[in-house]
Formats: sequence, structure tokens, C-alpha cells
Amino acid sequence: MTPADAVSETSRPALQALAELDLLERPDHQAAVVVETFFGVTSLPVSIERVESVSQAITDADAAALYRIGYGYAPFHCPDCAASYCGAHWNWRSFEDDPYSGIEGDCPRGHFRVLAY
Repeated sequence: MTPADAVSETSRPALQALAELDLLERPDHQAAVVVETFFGVTSLPVSIERVESVSQAITDADAAALYRIGYGYAPFHCPDCAASYCGAHWNWRSFEDDPYSGIEGDCPRGHFRVLAY
């Protein structure tokens, strides 16, 4: 059974497509987390040292723990507010600062964050 097979039984077609893409993009037996945010969907690798802590944070629905492990796992979380916000609440924008580009923003209380590279 592949990750795509597991998703296909109970999920939306978009999630099925993501699972299939994730399967194609990752080397065999490498863990990854699919992060769906207000600015897009991405698949982030999870190192073997972090698999247990990432799994526990997901099980606990603990965005703060995910953010502490790696901000890319929960970019919608503001650690200064100890809160997670949807896209309608973040003041977010794309940036191009050669050689870097990504998404940055301010939470509703004005705390600046780089949300994604």
C-alpha cells in the first residue's frame, strides 16, 4: 500500500493528487508532511530524528509544537501570540530579495514572520 492508496479511500480528489505527487517527489522511505495553508500547499521532508515529535504534534493538533520543530510545518502559527490565524487575518505578501523569494506577513497583532521560502 502506498501513501496515495491510503488517501484515495476517504479523501477529496485534491488530496489524492497531492498524495500521488508527494509519492513521486520523495525518495523511497523518506517521511514528509503535506502542509496546506492559505497561500498554498507544500510537502516538507521530515528527518528521521524529527518523525516522532512531528507525529506527536500532529496527533495532538499542536501547531505551536510543530512551529517549534520547524516553522515551515505550521507557518500560520504566530509564536508571539501563541495563536494560529487563517489567511484572511494575516497581512501577507510575496517577496523577491535576490537570491531569496517567498511569503512574508504580519499577524493581526503586527508580529512579522517569514511564512515560506
